[in-house]
Amino acid sequence: MKKLWMVLLALLVIGIETVAAQVWTTSSPLPYQLKLPRNQYSPGFQGVVAGSWVFKGNQIKAGETYELEITFKSNRDFQGLDIIIVDGSEKANWWAELSDWAKIEEPIPANTEITKKFTFTTTKGATSKENRANQIVFDSQGATREVTLTFSKFSVTRVQ
Repeated sequence: MKKLWMVLLALLVIGIETVAAQVWTTSSPLPYQLKLPRNQYSPGFQGVVAGSWVFKGNQIKAGETYELEITFKSNRDFQGLDIIIVDGSEKANWWAELSDWAKIEEPIPANTEITKKFTFTTTKGATSKENRANQIVFDSQGATREVTLTFSKFSVTRVQ
């Protein structure tokens, strides 16, 4: 009984949310298509996934860990794919990297299903809960024209 009271007291003092990490998973409506048009700021082609479903309407905070699981096909061949979590809001001056880059370094052939799982730990927090401040950016490497990725799986899990 004494241990139970100590646990309850600890929960009240430090907060239930701190003790029990909020874990959740979201998935896109499928199939999900993402166009990667030419990026005016770099030589690649870039697409942005932003919507309240991506991070469940939550504001990303520094130190959180997310897993991104994707299965997709591309409409054309290209050399690789870089993925990052970004705050693209005006408050962040349109581009603040919230995580390190994840990479698919091998060539991506057209019409071939590719399945990958990435883990991101955020190094910064987003400036707000708005969708543009909590987004995932896909940047193609070696593409010469707009790329369309068609996802049969796109899920984000907050693991910590």
